[in-house]
Amino acid sequence: MNNQQQTRAGGADAQQQFLDKQASIFLFDLKNEATEHGFKSDGSWALELATDNEMTELRKIHHPVISLKLQANALLKVYQQVKSRLHQSLNTADLELSDIELATNEKKHLAAFPVRK
Repeated sequence: MNNQQQTRAGGADAQQQFLDKQASIFLFDLKNEATEHGFKSDGSWALELATDNEMTELRKIHHPVISLKLQANALLKVYQQVKSRLHQSLNTADLELSDIELATNEKKHLAAFPVRK
């Protein structure tokens, strides 16, 4: 492998480590919020990809709302990772999402809020 290939491979590893860390931090925040607000940490969380305006509306309706703001290409990967680690299956719409679609629709946030029954 030449230096350019090693640099690309290293960049991909660094990006994956960044995404893994973002997902871990987000899940850690979910657990802390669950504890702080007195509900089970393994309870259901609704996950949404949201624009700035949608985040404003989510915060009016739900409490707590945990969010993470990322660029579209990272946002999609972290969203998929978080859903997987919460044991939530990806539906057809999730599988068809692309980072280009997220950028076009100005989706910048991964938002989570508890599902109340």
